[in-house]
Amino acid sequence: MAKKRTVRIARDKDAQGLNIGSRGRKGPQAPRAGRPLFDPSSRASMDALRRTLDRVPEVMVKVTGGGRDSGTAEAHIDYIDRHGELDVLTDGGDTLKGKDVSGFLVKDWKLDTVINQRHREAPEAGEKDKRAKLVHNIVLSMPHGAPPQKVLEAAQFFARENFAFSHRYAMVLHDPATDPKHEKTESGKNPHVHLVVKAVSETGERLYIRKNTLQEWREQFAQALRDRGVEANATPAAIRGKGRSSTKGAMHQHQERIEKWQHDPEANKKPIESSYLQSQVETALNEVVNGVVPDMSGKKMLEGTRNNVVADWHATVHALRAAGMENDAIAVEAFIEKLPKVTTDYEVFRDRVAKDKDRLQLATGQKRKTAHVEQKPVVDKQSQDVDHLAPGR
Repeated sequence: MAKKRTVRIARDKDAQGLNIGSRGRKGPQAPRAGRPLFDPSSRASMDALRRTLDRVPEVMVKVTGGGRDSGTAEAHIDYIDRHGELDVLTDGGDTLKGKDVSGFLVKDWKLDTVINQRHREAPEAGEKDKRAKLVHNIVLSMPHGAPPQKVLEAAQFFARENFAFSHRYAMVLHDPATDPKHEKTESGKNPHVHLVVKAVSETGERLYIRKNTLQEWREQFAQALRDRGVEANATPAAIRGKGRSSTKGAMHQHQERIEKWQHDPEANKKPIESSYLQSQVETALNEVVNGVVPDMSGKKMLEGTRNNVVADWHATVHALRAAGMENDAIAVEAFIEKLPKVTTDYEVFRDRVAKDKDRLQLATGQKRKTAHVEQKPVVDKQSQDVDHLAPGR
């Protein structure tokens, strides 16, 4: 059996040292006394504070999934290297290119051997897949405008520091200037690196990625970018005042595909309908039209987090003033005043539905005084978004 291993993080001893221990949300948070988020006595911490106040571009590091069989792992590599059109950089320093790269890596990493050792078969349709992951799929990204080659260099450093001589890995840069499919999604406009890491090391240790690991990775990746002359920050979203949870990646990434289909249905494939989104539309319409408010416990969790974050920011103001840093204290107070209100993804979705309620009422077949229209809203199952075509257009 593979040994359990939580990934090692290589950190700068002068790292910003944010107090983020209270930011994990497992339920509504009780009010508590604030704790300073940044240390006035630490230059690195104060640099991090000023980057946050100045809204320096934030890095993104996320785990997008992972193959549980060799076929899925091979398909993902085919996807990220655009079926052989883009370079694949390996942990051994090689640059590979071609349609056979994915198959080569699966064999070189002995993924078939790993899965055979697990003695688990693929689940039946509708069942949860309990097989252990063979690979972890990770994305490291910067906003549009960051130099792609610097993003790649930082990603290479990140991978070497965390996985060299233990877990096999390979990566592909998606540069908007060279990626043949960068216009397919909104995220394709941002330079990013797809990193595939073998879940089991050469010595049999299995890699487990925790929630706190992702924040550590963000800090490390941001530092690697700064070391290469690129402004980058890694402050947690809650501390920055991000008032709602992130829009689902698929929804964000496939929005353009929906719009292209709307613009030219004959030239583009029709999005797949989603019963889940159909239900969401009906729930939102029920609130907009009939005033029936759904369960909003998720918002209470976000509001509890926000209250504690604001308390921490006020504690930071007091710490700065105590250290004689009045200008910084004033800047933080201004930052607090501009924090956006807490908004859930559902509320954003509901507001969109409200703006288009007449069409959606017709499209969903709800009773109205006007003629009944049988057409349902077209939904992209992958993006989980509603099209904006009026019925019969």
